[in-house]
Amino acid sequence: MNSRGIAAAVLAPLMATVAACGGSGDNSSTAESPSTAAPTTTSSITTAPTTAAPTTTAAATTTVPIDDVDINHVQVIGSHNSYHLIPEPVLFDGIAALSPELAASIEYSHLPLPDQLGDHGIRQFELDVFADPAGGLYANRAANPVVSLEAASGIAALDAPGFKVLHTPDFDYAATCLTLVACLEQIRDWSTANPNHIPIMIMIEMKEESVVDAAAAEGLEIGIELPWTEPVAVTSELLDDLDAEIRSVFAPPHIIEPDEVRGSADTLDEAVRTTGWPTLAASRGQVLFTMDNGGRIRDLYTANAPSLEGRPIFTSSSPGDPDAAFVRFNDPADPGLDEAALDGYLIRTRTDSPTADARNNDTTRRETALASGAHFLSTDYYLPSEYFDSDYVVGLPGDAVTRCNPVTAPASCADADLAE
Repeated sequence: MNSRGIAAAVLAPLMATVAACGGSGDNSSTAESPSTAAPTTTSSITTAPTTAAPTTTAAATTTVPIDDVDINHVQVIGSHNSYHLIPEPVLFDGIAALSPELAASIEYSHLPLPDQLGDHGIRQFELDVFADPAGGLYANRAANPVVSLEAASGIAALDAPGFKVLHTPDFDYAATCLTLVACLEQIRDWSTANPNHIPIMIMIEMKEESVVDAAAAEGLEIGIELPWTEPVAVTSELLDDLDAEIRSVFAPPHIIEPDEVRGSADTLDEAVRTTGWPTLAASRGQVLFTMDNGGRIRDLYTANAPSLEGRPIFTSSSPGDPDAAFVRFNDPADPGLDEAALDGYLIRTRTDSPTADARNNDTTRRETALASGAHFLSTDYYLPSEYFDSDYVVGLPGDAVTRCNPVTAPASCADADLAE
């Protein structure tokens, strides 16, 4: 039987499961409007945008010297599932034969992280992370033999203990950097070589569901026997390990941490509403970590640190909670977004999800995001798609790396002064 025939016979229940369950945790936060997040398409073209800033000025909210423009007074472009590579052709073809919708949702590949930073002005990343404390858990890919690929990856980095970066175990696993440490080292090295950059936000989503678990959550059953990977459930100890891996790559002066932002305030929420965030001038060359997860994993992370005392990661929270400083609104039209931004919270939103926006060249969502108070605008299209014909692309005016936030920036903020 040819590759497509084998896939049709064996992978059909898997494809139905993944199509039903979706491929991203972007709809998990209670602070945002419900939104179905799906990865979309990017290109491998390497034409670099100019770093010159446009001359427009943002709407006035206060009058302060430019040195006092804070990091929540600017807006940047980020990438969604920043590490992702399309599955190998034979595996992708099998998926497409069974579920064109699922195939479309994973038909994208991102450039390596340093190229996104240096050539395309990306200043926000998203990394999906699976715990692998013993090592080797993700070294084999269960679906590969179905389409005559080797199950064993033969990649030494996957045999070592530590957090792994991938989208879905067993079939949508390809990435430009396979471990969290490797991804962070790439960002750190670029940052060190370019110390005048504005802060880079790195959003981490902790994942723990297997394909079988995801199916059960949707009331589905996979009727085939394969050695599916069983991810390790996230625990308090593993979240401590996550902090440790981050700090093994980035020294304290390199990270904007919750303790710094909270200062003498009782909670992070109080701090961002009153004192505010560090200035942009003081934060150049630094990174800031956020967590995509809400629910049980957020609760574990804040259990002994309700305002993230001693933690390096800002949690995705709801305004008013003690740990509230970063809030996700996947829908840029959410009426609460601008209000939260004006209250002092850092906001991340999506400019396109799923691929329909780009495939239809529908810029409605993109333009809404650009006009909003969101600080991080996440896209799969910092370059036009190489997989279908569309002019859809997301960028700031003048191909700038950053600009004054159209909702939160003070009157003194001038785009030209923000250039790296």
